[in-house]
Amino acid sequence: MNSIKFNIIVIFILFSIINSTPAKEKVDNYSVYAKLPLLGEVEVQKIETELSIVDSTFEYSYYVAPTKIVDFFDKKITSGYILGSLENNSVNTDQYYLKTEKDDFSRIIEFSYINNVIHDVSVNPTYDTSKITNVSEIMITESVDPVTMFFKITNFEFINGCNKTIKVYDGKRRYDLKLSNPKISDESYICTLTHQKIAGYKPEKIKENKIYVSDLKFLVDENRSYKFSEVSLRNNNTDLIIKKN
Repeated sequence: MNSIKFNIIVIFILFSIINSTPAKEKVDNYSVYAKLPLLGEVEVQKIETELSIVDSTFEYSYYVAPTKIVDFFDKKITSGYILGSLENNSVNTDQYYLKTEKDDFSRIIEFSYINNVIHDVSVNPTYDTSKITNVSEIMITESVDPVTMFFKITNFEFINGCNKTIKVYDGKRRYDLKLSNPKISDESYICTLTHQKIAGYKPEKIKENKIYVSDLKFLVDENRSYKFSEVSLRNNNTDLIIKKN
């Protein structure tokens, strides 16, 4: 009797393995360059992402570390992931997790989504928000996290022909990335990317209403598909260029 039960269990396990959908995995690497006076473009960070897809569900992990030249004075490491589903050329995030570490300090930020809307936010330890503009609840619920944003802008199928605005909330700041004005050639597809601060910044920064305009660039590969090449962004008044390796 025990032998029969054992055989049934083995058959069930084998059947499950044979009929399970294998995960599709993809690892990408990027370099982050800062535009510095007199020095030009200096590589300051390395980004590694890994995408795992089973059926329509996915996990997208994200790891950022400084280069050797930056590690002497800024040892910050960022890692995290998003979980969700991919349907009809759209990213539906269910969970976001990000951990930032520097020396003996670490901060963990977590979002949970319901129906693709941010529902719960946890920031530990919390930010000092006494000197920045308030981020309202509606500003948060209509946004996505930074890793979801990065996943979207580095995959051509999610940019909707350069005609969309991605509203981003990182646990402290709320900003818009607007994609527009596609420039299409035989070799590339370039979107104009407009970066505008919305809330979570010092009041004087909001009043300045400075809008940073850059390019999001895709190149045509040997299969005539568009693949991410590079994007320019701004962080703490520093111009950054993220390039695919």
